Amino acid sequence: MSGETEAKIKQDILVEIQTLEQNYRVLVGFIAGTDYDPLTVGTSIQTFKDSLSRASAYVLALYNLKGRRVNIPWESLFTSLDYAIATFSVSVSSKQLDAVRTILIMSKEQMGQVLSYFSALKESLK
Repeated sequence: MSGETEAKIKQDILVEIQTLEQNYRVLVGFIAGTDYDPLTVGTSIQTFKDSLSRASAYVLALYNLKGRRVNIPWESLFTSLDYAIATFSVSVSSKQLDAVRTILIMSKEQMGQVLSYFSALKESLK
């Protein structure tokens, strides 16, 4: 049973990593000035955040299954993503787009660290 559970968790992590990578590309493109529809940007932020939350939970489950502890250090990134989402919920004017871009610029390093972590994890799960 534990082997099946571990295999399922690993598969779930890999799916979430793929979702993170896809949405990260959109967010980095937006930061770089690519003209994305605001709905696409807002959806990518929300999907990135939700996927990161699920991936983190799967990582915790995998480590707990193996009897190990792990620290998920990106709480401040979740907060920044929440700010970006809240900014979009006010309205989608050019000022809000600029504010969201600024929030994402300030979060870009953390998002990159998250992707690096999950990229390494993906390689170790193969």
